[in-house]
Amino acid sequence: MGNDSDLPLPKTGEPSTGNLASKNEVHEGVKGAQPSKLSASSTSDQGLSKNQLKKRKRWQKQLELKRRRKEQEREVKRQKAKRERAEQAERERDGTGKRKRDEKWQQRMLKADSGNSFRVCFDCSFEDKMTSKEINSLSLQLRYVYAANKRSDWPVYVDVCGMNRQTQGFEILNKVEGFPEQWSNRAFRCFESGLEEVYSRQLQSSVDTEQSKKISATDQNDDKSSQVCCDVRAKPESGLYPSMKPGHRLIYLTGDSPNLLSTLDNNTTYIVGGIVDRNRLKRLAISRAETLHITTARLPLDEHVNFKGVTRILTCNHVFDILQKYRENGYTDWKKAIMTVLPDRKELEEKPCSKDDGKM
Repeated sequence: MGNDSDLPLPKTGEPSTGNLASKNEVHEGVKGAQPSKLSASSTSDQGLSKNQLKKRKRWQKQLELKRRRKEQEREVKRQKAKRERAEQAERERDGTGKRKRDEKWQQRMLKADSGNSFRVCFDCSFEDKMTSKEINSLSLQLRYVYAANKRSDWPVYVDVCGMNRQTQGFEILNKVEGFPEQWSNRAFRCFESGLEEVYSRQLQSSVDTEQSKKISATDQNDDKSSQVCCDVRAKPESGLYPSMKPGHRLIYLTGDSPNLLSTLDNNTTYIVGGIVDRNRLKRLAISRAETLHITTARLPLDEHVNFKGVTRILTCNHVFDILQKYRENGYTDWKKAIMTVLPDRKELEEKPCSKDDGKM
């Protein structure tokens, strides 16, 4: 922000432009302005008493003073905005503005301990099953996610998988300023590869675990399992992909899962299906999770909220906001997180506290 000392000072004896107009100026303005209106009003003053005339003149002075005051306030705001734009342009030229923003962001990430928090992944591998309008809607939801995470005091790392440059979703987001390079500096990374490649190490671990449980299976089943395992191992992990701690888990969130998500684990990536289908594509997310041998879970919506006929289908940004709010609440209050994120659904009704069954 610049100093007011940079502005030229008024001459001695002259009124400052920042002060309100004097009574003499107001009087002169009333006399000189709009003679046609004054002449018209003078004809209507004939039947008024002296007291009424005085009240009318005071009222006219107050109107004029109010008009001048608003004009001066607008001018002060215009000058302030002009100075701020010039200062911002100067900071951008020498790079100090970007450095300061990056430093503040890193401080927030450290304060929130985001490196030790859970991650969120959006699986955008369903574009071929959606209409153009649905893809537009998904792109907008991802923009909401980026904005919410960017301004949150508790940001988390967000991965978007399966959004290559040939997809319509990428073309839409590519029109947004800063995408994808600047977004990646705010813990929001887009990968052209699918989650099979981005999380190949975690998927391989899951497949190996399942295979160890099926040692006594038939040769035919062994061949099928080996084929899945080979498909995963054929895609090596790149240094550009997220680095995970040992034992890092993947959980695919879907309303079709029989497993209830009772809390969030910080060594887990929670995958959200990038699907906008108005509920016409049944069991799409859970089928993909089962194909990749990924554990599934559902948010505890029905355990805490009575939807009373309102749809339970949530947008991608609503799911993300609920996860983030639950973290902000200290991993203790699903009901508060859900009701905070979905206040516009007027038919929602809180349920009395009860113990969760089928916990993950």
